[in-house]
Amino acid sequence: MRLVAGMALCAWLLAVPAAAQEPRWEVEAYGGLVAAQAASGGTRSLPPAGPPIVTSSPIFPSRAVPSWLFGDGASLLNSVNAEFGLAGRIVPLDAALLRPGVPHAGSFGVRVRRNTSPHWAMEFGVDTTSNLAEADEALGAAVESTRSSFESAFAGLLASGPFASVLVRANGSTAAGSLRETTLTFALNRRFGPWGAFAPYATLGGGAAIGSGTGSSVALAAQYRFTVLGVVPIGEDDTVAVRYRSGTAFVAVAGGGVEHGFSDRWGLRIDARVLIGPDPARVEVDASPTFVRASGAASGFVESFTNPAIQFSNDPATGRVSSLSGAPLSGFEVFNGGTRARTQITVGVTRRF
Repeated sequence: MRLVAGMALCAWLLAVPAAAQEPRWEVEAYGGLVAAQAASGGTRSLPPAGPPIVTSSPIFPSRAVPSWLFGDGASLLNSVNAEFGLAGRIVPLDAALLRPGVPHAGSFGVRVRRNTSPHWAMEFGVDTTSNLAEADEALGAAVESTRSSFESAFAGLLASGPFASVLVRANGSTAAGSLRETTLTFALNRRFGPWGAFAPYATLGGGAAIGSGTGSSVALAAQYRFTVLGVVPIGEDDTVAVRYRSGTAFVAVAGGGVEHGFSDRWGLRIDARVLIGPDPARVEVDASPTFVRASGAASGFVESFTNPAIQFSNDPATGRVSSLSGAPLSGFEVFNGGTRARTQITVGVTRRF
């Protein structure tokens, strides 16, 4: 009896180290590609129409606008040109006041897993993307359309009146941002039976995507100079800046892949997952309308006598202000992101402990 008990105790003692040596932890280093990034929804909110300004008659109403380059200002200018039967129309910057396109990017990181059973594991992951240059060709084309159409629309308008020494010009530029996104996730892995030399698994979890760096930007500067009847000088500058920002947002994680073991300690993983959550993209606009007047120049104003009307003034003391006299905008949010889905495909090497 004692011999049997001793043999059983020895067998148990031998089995304990073997069980303790079963790998419970797994570390994966991986790299890959953010293969697709799509956004849906989102809200664009342009500044509302400005307050009316004093004109010669209610028959010829006008209103204050912060810029001719987008929103209500572009609409007012185009309506006046239509009243005069002029061909020139400004193409508003409105189409650019959304999230710019985001190209594919590299992705790399580390995942740590704790095996809780032969089929289940808890996973914590940290990954980051390579820098994302957000400015794209469509954004540059939109800026150029607004810039060139401003020159032609205003040149046509000023050619229709008693104006001399006319100068109309505009400059526009875009700057690509350098954004990076770091994602922290917690997920559960469910392993399934072998499939040839590979073992498939599914992943489900959530976390946070943290944006950092500088977003793209747009700058437009337009101006016109002319004199009314060769006596009253009018000069106004229209400056607009657009900034594209990112932030932090929750993400849900769903996906799966296959793993292949080279040995008890080393393995390979091919993983595909989708990260879905709110789009943290924001677009902000600054607009700074100003008028210039040479010292000692004659005060005056002129209006278009259309419905609606455009009015120009070089001195508010005359009782008239220009239509380009809306309150400046600073950090006005014109776009708030909707929902974003990011597809991530990676290949990783695993080490079990």
